Amino acid sequence: MNREKRLSVRSGKARWLLLAGALLTSQISLALEIVPYEAEAFDRARAEGKVTALQFHSGWCPICVMQERGVLSLKDDKEFDAVIVFRAEYYKEETLRKRFQVNSFSTLVVFRGRQERARTVGDHRHEKLKQLFGQAL
Repeated sequence: MNREKRLSVRSGKARWLLLAGALLTSQISLALEIVPYEAEAFDRARAEGKVTALQFHSGWCPICVMQERGVLSLKDDKEFDAVIVFRAEYYKEETLRKRFQVNSFSTLVVFRGRQERARTVGDHRHEKLKQLFGQAL
């Protein structure tokens, strides 16, 4: 292979590698995701009419951990690709708890846009969570 051809092959490969890297690090949501609660991101997603959820969580709470696993079990379900779950630390987000009248760990509040569509406390079963999120679609 001559030098010019080798360079064009390399630059072609480099372009694909750059594109793949950009896709992997982009903000494009291709599946349900759980992200740490950030007020600005949560408010923006709701203002854009997205399906979002608040999961009031604590790392020591076994039900919270099971609930998070249950939510993650929906990740491969294409129906929930655009859902964003914001994990709010129960003790840290006292104002947020009061705003949405949350009184217990492992509370999951689901929204479509600014409207609350469903909520549950302590549920972690795949089918029940699927029904819960389905109420916001």
